[in-house]
Amino acid sequence: MDDLNSVNKSDVPSQHWDRLFAPSACLVMITTVDEAGRVNAASFGTCVRVCHDPVYIAFTVGANKDTYNNVLSTNQFVVNVPPFERDVLEKVRVVGLEFPPRVNELDKAGLTAIASRIVKPPRIAECRSHFECEVEWTKQWLNRLMVVGKVVAASVDEGCVDKDGYVVWNRLKPAHYCGNAYKNGFVAAHQPMWVDMIYTEPIEPRPQKP
Repeated sequence: MDDLNSVNKSDVPSQHWDRLFAPSACLVMITTVDEAGRVNAASFGTCVRVCHDPVYIAFTVGANKDTYNNVLSTNQFVVNVPPFERDVLEKVRVVGLEFPPRVNELDKAGLTAIASRIVKPPRIAECRSHFECEVEWTKQWLNRLMVVGKVVAASVDEGCVDKDGYVVWNRLKPAHYCGNAYKNGFVAAHQPMWVDMIYTEPIEPRPQKP
């Protein structure tokens, strides 16, 4: 992992936010704060970009979690994307443990909180891209809460995107979690493949809604 003292976080212009959240679903750590300003962090194997312009990000969380309570009380969260590197992924697993309420998981995992640009929850320095969000809507579902947030700021480690805002895959190195059945298993999500469009027939325009 890079020496954190030498890593600079660059603000990403809004027209590049969609390019930065790639792949469109990945492993993340989400930070929130409660009404007293206490920090909470949680690991999520599934976090999805659900709208391109403007950029919205969605996830679900259990009803007994601090993230659930904090999102409903403060309406803000930060999506932090960790790299596919062993030392960071080991800390992702610590953040995912069931600590008691009001315990700061970043402290337990040895991760570093840094101030966000706009929202109150912090970014995680060891992660390479960050999406600051304000809650757009929530929906109760089974014993979970569906959360959709609008991105209001984004930042990235210098060198992880090119001049046009596209991801430099071997620097950003996003990851996927294999799922609860695999416990400590992760897979890389940073080996792109560019394919040809093999369909060449004309496509009629879709009818417009009145």
